[in-house]
Amino acid sequence: MDVPEGFRFPFEPYPIQLDFMKSLYKCIEQGKLGIFESPTGTGKSLSLICGALTWLADHECHQKSQLEEKLKILSKGVEDENPALKQATDAQVEPTWFTLAKKNVAISHEQNEIKSELKKINQREERIHKLKQRVQNMSTSTMNHLVPDSQSSKTNSKKSQISDSTDVEDENILIGDIESDGEEPVEESQAEEMVFLWYSTKIIFASRTHSQISQFVREVKKSPFGDSIRLISLASRQQLCISEEVTNLKSSTLMNERCLEMQKKGSSTTSKSEDGQPIKKTRKSSSCPFLDSKLVQNVRDLSLTEVTDVESLILSGKKKKACPYYAARNAICDAQLVVVPYSTLLKKHTREACGLKLHNNVVIIDEAHNLLETISSIHSISIWGHQISHAHWQLSQYQQRFYSRLSAKNLLPIKQLIFFLSCLMKSLNLQGKPKTNQAEAEKSNEDEKIFDCSKFCIEAGFDHLNINTLVEFCEKTKLPQKLIYFKPATAEVTPVGGLKTFLGKLNFAAAQSENAPNPVEAVDSKEGGSSLLPILEFMRCLINPNEDGRILCVKKVLSSASCLKYILLNPGSLFKDFVTQPRAVIVAGGTMQPSSEFQFQLFGAAGAPQNRIMSFSCDHIIPPDHVLPLVLTRGPSNKELDFSWGNRSRLLDELANLLLNINQVVSGGVVCFLPSYDFESQVVDHLKKNNYVSKIENRKKLFREPKEAKEVDRVLDEYTRCIKQFANPTNAGGKNGAMLLCVVGGKLSEGINFSDDLARCVIVVGLPYANIQSAALKEKMDYLNKNMMTLLPEGEKRLPGQLYYEALCFKAVNQSIGRAIRHSKDYAALVLADLRYARSSSQSSLPGWIARRLKVTESFGPSIASVSKVCSFDSSFCIWISFQFFYFLLVSFHAQTS
Repeated sequence: MDVPEGFRFPFEPYPIQLDFMKSLYKCIEQGKLGIFESPTGTGKSLSLICGALTWLADHECHQKSQLEEKLKILSKGVEDENPALKQATDAQVEPTWFTLAKKNVAISHEQNEIKSELKKINQREERIHKLKQRVQNMSTSTMNHLVPDSQSSKTNSKKSQISDSTDVEDENILIGDIESDGEEPVEESQAEEMVFLWYSTKIIFASRTHSQISQFVREVKKSPFGDSIRLISLASRQQLCISEEVTNLKSSTLMNERCLEMQKKGSSTTSKSEDGQPIKKTRKSSSCPFLDSKLVQNVRDLSLTEVTDVESLILSGKKKKACPYYAARNAICDAQLVVVPYSTLLKKHTREACGLKLHNNVVIIDEAHNLLETISSIHSISIWGHQISHAHWQLSQYQQRFYSRLSAKNLLPIKQLIFFLSCLMKSLNLQGKPKTNQAEAEKSNEDEKIFDCSKFCIEAGFDHLNINTLVEFCEKTKLPQKLIYFKPATAEVTPVGGLKTFLGKLNFAAAQSENAPNPVEAVDSKEGGSSLLPILEFMRCLINPNEDGRILCVKKVLSSASCLKYILLNPGSLFKDFVTQPRAVIVAGGTMQPSSEFQFQLFGAAGAPQNRIMSFSCDHIIPPDHVLPLVLTRGPSNKELDFSWGNRSRLLDELANLLLNINQVVSGGVVCFLPSYDFESQVVDHLKKNNYVSKIENRKKLFREPKEAKEVDRVLDEYTRCIKQFANPTNAGGKNGAMLLCVVGGKLSEGINFSDDLARCVIVVGLPYANIQSAALKEKMDYLNKNMMTLLPEGEKRLPGQLYYEALCFKAVNQSIGRAIRHSKDYAALVLADLRYARSSSQSSLPGWIARRLKVTESFGPSIASVSKVCSFDSSFCIWISFQFFYFLLVSFHAQTS
């Protein structure tokens, strides 16, 4: 298909939006791997929606018309289709019967294949048509015939009380035959239907948080496709479950376990053959009142006929007394646009459990600037000493209790798991007696080492075990869920039976009291669920290729603080499915620089050829004079600004005077980002001791980034109120806004909107390089230097490890400076206070629209003049700011001469 000249858009698109949509359309049509950068405020989300959905509509029409046209050509015969074959036949004078038969069979086979494809398309269209009819015919009487909310909640609470008070039977936790995965079973009649429904190409859109997903869904509603697109939003049970019995639990693990357990509690019948042998077991019902199949189908149908976000899906589920979680999962096959969070898409185990497929679909990953770190984080796991000890204790009790009833086939892997946990405990020194001498304990236990996976397995002593087999055993038998009933706090699970059971109960209680872990270090099952679950995740990581990960072993004096951490070094190895299976993959963001790491660490490491990778970066829609990216190389007293770690403490006075000068010429909000929390504390202490705080607050109220996340909203509200209160300095006693001190990479450096007066100037002090002495960072850089040299862009002289180290720094910087310009009429000054920003390598790591406008100044006076010019577009402040500027220019000149 050719790229269209126009796109369906809610208004006349900007030229950069049109270029974005054309490049996106071309990327999807050609099956490329795209890196798309569009600054915040340029309508990136709307461009993604309209570009991708325009392609999808064209693709569906073109696919059907192409098949129909091809079928017509074949019906005319082979002579019309292939003139070359006709000439070859004429040269033979008369074709043999075998040649004719062979041609006819080939034509017939191809015709049948095309007819089969058309049949699938027509069946899908008919299914969607019936779905819309069902929604139209839905009457209000059928929606409200169920039990009222209050009665339903009472019923749920009664069931919960009954469930809690009822003793757990041994049969519920004893491992028997291999069980199913516990998810809602798919009826056999639906199996073939789902196969051809997945035949249609879908667009899978992923973003980091549920709030960003909801914002994206709202943009879809505003688009021209809002009335026609079939969209479904996926989320976890934590977001979508409406059963109080499940939502009252504190952890997602327990919620999943409880949901699956409620499904298994339904009554069942077993059909038998003529000789009395059982042949099929059928589940009749579930103990969850929200799993009625017809009502779940109603919610699914509604979600496909209207563009709904997670909140709307929950409301529909509550109204119809039907589970939104399973309604969303059942709607995937019929949807055209599937919206998911990162955690659902990027983790293969979760993706497959949801029934989400990549094959032949288009994957769009938004806010992808930290995609590599997100993949590494999702596939890395830390297990703590108390978790290992508790899991070991639970498994030991399980083995002791059911030793005589477990088959040899099940007993062997349980013993191997206990041995595996013993090896982990030994590696963290959890099995020895505590040291009596504190100094001796600190010397022997305070340790941090890093191993590759194979070496760790040998050192720990379980290299002979088949970890993959043990993981499969735990998954198939649901062993982690069964261990949840073994709690030190409640002593034991009440057995059921006569004298034999009573004696077993006494032995079991005695064994628990003797071997139970320390209550301080034991995991509360109400909060964390089974202790074996994180161990199982750790074991899955050990299955990864040896060269792609490392094990960090941290030993502490307190055993509960000791931990083993799997660190993924090569996220590209787990991105291979995204390179090979989807039709196209687009990673998009407001600031995707430096993009080289996406090319060699993500796509390149996943095996993608360079000619399949395409990049797009557009300029900003704001006028050139509305933004001033400025590099300050010298301060007010003409000192060089080099805020490297060893030089920062000598520039505290210079930084304080820099902030004072900028406060005088900028009205509204000033947001200053500092490279670390330690340096932020050091700066604030210096400002307080040397009376700079009172000088700053003569013009602006000073705020600090809070240490606790729950305080962020309060500080932002006060900061906003202060700026609005002092909007006019002539009526505010000389005050002209507020200043906010933040940390690069902190709570306020990403996802916060400092539009308009909230940030007329953003200052970034220094370069926030990570700690080069970190063991994990060293290992990552060494790995990249050894394995990624051949994937570097042509002409790149820096080592891959150095590129990664600088990319970590500049991705954080780019996110910080992107807080200010949020829409087409916004304006601000972006001040980079460090001479290292003047390097060409630093400028190439900044977003393109900033790098093209960047100015490097050698003296402070002209720099302040430039800042005052771009920050004084409001005519009511022009005279006042001009006066302030000339006054402080004289002060700066006097400081330099003295």
